[in-house]
Amino acid sequence: MNFFKNNLPLIKLSLLPFCLIIHLHSYSQDIITKSDGEKIEAKIDLIGTDEVKYKKYNHLDGPSYMIKKSNISEIKFNNGIVQSFNNSKEKDEISLKETKEFIIKTINKHGFEEDTFNRKYKASFEGDYLRLIVLRRNGVDHSNDGILYDFSNVYSFHRVSKRSDKKAFINIWVSILKNKKKNKWDKHKLIMRVDGIPQAESILNALKHYNKLLLDKQKTSDSKF
Repeated sequence: MNFFKNNLPLIKLSLLPFCLIIHLHSYSQDIITKSDGEKIEAKIDLIGTDEVKYKKYNHLDGPSYMIKKSNISEIKFNNGIVQSFNNSKEKDEISLKETKEFIIKTINKHGFEEDTFNRKYKASFEGDYLRLIVLRRNGVDHSNDGILYDFSNVYSFHRVSKRSDKKAFINIWVSILKNKKKNKWDKHKLIMRVDGIPQAESILNALKHYNKLLLDKQKTSDSKF
């Protein structure tokens, strides 16, 4: 009893290297953060000109995977170094079709009506108009016919409202169709709850890019004569 009491500092010191080994091992993976906010625990094998080659950290003996650098936001290496990927050039080259597909995919996965995480948004496009329908709690049935948004007429994009790591809000003042027969549009505040800050930033940036593409499309159409 006295031996352990008298030698407690030495015992703690002798255990320190073992604790450090466990700590370092638990953080030894590389983390790939995709542009849509998804994180991949990996071991990076190669960073090429256009793609990154990696193995999944939980299956290092398994196959290698490739991901385009244009789909990566950053990589945090196991030594703590963070490499960010500036994809502004690639973003300018993303087409209207690709932007629509990204908006649908990301909203359907991460977007919810403002009051709860139990009722998801279902996004679709009717021409260049975005329709958002709120689904019931079962995630299948529609709770309404949705709202049709005209993102060529945006009054203001607000910054993402960050409430916690897993809760953020998107606020956008944009035109919506109020009366289909009279083709009447009105100003409306779109509030979307999103299950993560990176995901909210991705949706907001995609909608901003979509707005820019629509305005550029209008300019091109207006300048024909």
